[in-house]
Amino acid sequence: MLDPLDHLSALRVFEAVARLGSVRLAAMELGVTDGAVSKQIRALEASLKTELFIRGHRKLILTETAERLAQSLAAAFESIVRSVERAERSGQRGRLVVAAPATFLVRWFLPRLPRLLRRLKGTEIDVVAWNKDPVATDRSIDIHVVVGGETAIPGMIRHTIGPETFGPVATPALLAEGGPPEAILGVQRLTTVWPTAMWSNWSMESGVALPETPMLRFERLLFAIKAAEAGVGAVLAPGPAVWDAIAAGDLVAPLGLYRRDGNWALLWRSDQTSALHMSTLRWFQAEFAASEAAAFGMS
Repeated sequence: MLDPLDHLSALRVFEAVARLGSVRLAAMELGVTDGAVSKQIRALEASLKTELFIRGHRKLILTETAERLAQSLAAAFESIVRSVERAERSGQRGRLVVAAPATFLVRWFLPRLPRLLRRLKGTEIDVVAWNKDPVATDRSIDIHVVVGGETAIPGMIRHTIGPETFGPVATPALLAEGGPPEAILGVQRLTTVWPTAMWSNWSMESGVALPETPMLRFERLLFAIKAAEAGVGAVLAPGPAVWDAIAAGDLVAPLGLYRRDGNWALLWRSDQTSALHMSTLRWFQAEFAASEAAAFGMS
C-alpha cells in the first residue's frame, strides 16, 4: 500500500495542478519548473498505478479517481494551513490587520482607533490602505472594510456595519444663510479624476437635477474633501468621510445624504471567525450608528 507521507511533495503538486487546471500555473505557484511538475505527476501516477489525467486533450481533464483525490487533498491541505495558523497565533499576542480605503481610514477610522485599542486591550492592530477586491486566499488581511452591494465572495463572510450614503457637502460660509438647500449645487463642484461620474450618478440616483457649474478635479477623494473644508467648493462624499466634519459644523449637507442600495460591511475569511472578530464587528456597528447620529442630531 502506498504511504502518502512518502509522497507529500507529489500530492501537493497534483493538488495544485488539479485546482489551477494548468501545469504552468501550478509551477508558478510552487516556484518550480513546468518539467518538475510533470515529473512529479508521472511519478505519482506510477506509484498509484492509475492515470490521473485523461490524455489527448488540450485542456487538463481529471479522471473520476483524480477528482475525488483532489477534493480530499484540498480539504486536507487547508486543514494543515489552519492548524499551523492557530499554532502561530497561540504563541503570539493578539494581532489584527485591518484593511480599508484610504479616505475611510483617514476621515473615520483613525480618529477612533484609540477607542478600538482600548476595547481590544492587548491586541496589536495593523492598518492597511486597500482598494482591491478581497479574496479568501489572501491571508495577510484579517478584516476588510468594504462598501457597496452584497456580492458573494467564495470563502468569505460579510457583516453589515451601516448603510451606504453619499451627498454634496460644503462649508457654511459658501452658502447664503437661510438660502434654499439646492444652493449648494450652484457652487464650484469638486470631484475626482477617477471615477469621473460621481456627480452624475448621484443626480440620477437621488433624482436631483444638476445645474451647469465649474468643475475642479483631484487625484484622490481625500484631497477633494480637504479642498471643500477649505471653502473651495462642494464635494460629493460618502457619509463616514464627512460625518465628523458635519457634527463639528465645518461642513453642511443641506440636501442630506442619499441612501444607496449598498452598505458598509466587514469581510473576513469564513474559517477565521473568532471572539476578536466579533468584538471588532460590534464596535464598528456601534461607532457607525453613533457618528451618523451625531452628524444629523439623531437620538
